[in-house]
Amino acid sequence: MTAHFFNNALTITPTNFANLPQSANTVLLFNANTLNVADYDLPRLLSEFELSVINRRKNPTAKQEYLASRLLLKMLVKTAFPEFANVALNTITTNFNHTSAKLELHINNCVINTCISHSHGFVGVALNSKNNTFGFDLEKISLTRPFEKLAKHFYHSDEVTLITSQPNTQSQANTFFRIWTLKESLAKATSRPIAKLLSPNVFTELALANLASSSQVVSTQTETFDLTLVHKKSTDWQCFLLTKQSLTI
Repeated sequence: MTAHFFNNALTITPTNFANLPQSANTVLLFNANTLNVADYDLPRLLSEFELSVINRRKNPTAKQEYLASRLLLKMLVKTAFPEFANVALNTITTNFNHTSAKLELHINNCVINTCISHSHGFVGVALNSKNNTFGFDLEKISLTRPFEKLAKHFYHSDEVTLITSQPNTQSQANTFFRIWTLKESLAKATSRPIAKLLSPNVFTELALANLASSSQVVSTQTETFDLTLVHKKSTDWQCFLLTKQSLTI
């Protein structure tokens, strides 16, 4: 019954910005660990607010993730919407709306909801200009995390059984993190706190919400991540993996 959630059916296409389709229903992935923040002219790329945020961050990975996510969002909106093609990057800004629990992109008096996710330097971003029911999440698959203990403490008993019935540690980890990204993506799509979705059966919750999901395992040179998108069944989202050269600005 739940097997299709583990099929890794999401297609991820390696590309660069020049070859992206002119579509707002696009998820961009990027390995921010490849960035050297010092190579970028930050005042030309980030708004004053964003500069204040990145300058407060001490962790190098946090700086890389922040810079990459903001540049990806800004370049994506310029690609998806030709009317914004000539807007200076430092006049576009992102702010978190605590009322809607959404990260908003502000450009030329327009406000566009966004969705971002990051894990251990790997970053994903998407725009949600039509405020569709949509969310995505990526998480590093770690064999050292006590995932069986965590599952028994937080997850639904049926989910725990699904994890512990797997034949080896790798399969158990893959199952644990797929369930996790499903829960996180559903939380973002429905604007529900993740704490409210940990114990319910996520497969039942997706059916009740009449939402579809698509997932894939993504590997970098050193790490492996689980990626899940949750969306309306009638909406076609595309996913692209960008190279380091794509953020040469």
